[in-house]
Amino acid sequence: MRVSAMKDYIIFYEVTNNSPYPGIGGKENIYESWCEIYEPSTKDFQISSLETEKVNVTVVIRNVYPEFLPTVGHTFEVKTGMYKDSEFNIKNIAPKEENTLKIVGEKIWE
Repeated sequence: MRVSAMKDYIIFYEVTNNSPYPGIGGKENIYESWCEIYEPSTKDFQISSLETEKVNVTVVIRNVYPEFLPTVGHTFEVKTGMYKDSEFNIKNIAPKEENTLKIVGEKIWE
């Protein structure tokens, strides 16, 4: 496992629609983790249909299934490092190594 490379901290959110009004909702914190962040590879761009003019990242976290399993409907926010306070939509999830998951994200523009 690449624990020594996991120096950034992220929070995963699930978008909720608890409001009686359409389009008004919030997000619920569902998991927090240390991670490794790097630029997506060409293969990640092809598999995830990422747009090159947007900010994209690849995140590696420990696989803690069944406690938490990210889905494409979730978002994550980077809390440290170069992408601090940036929020990303999950575009692709894949097992990376024995105990890790690779997650590709595309930045949400505010």
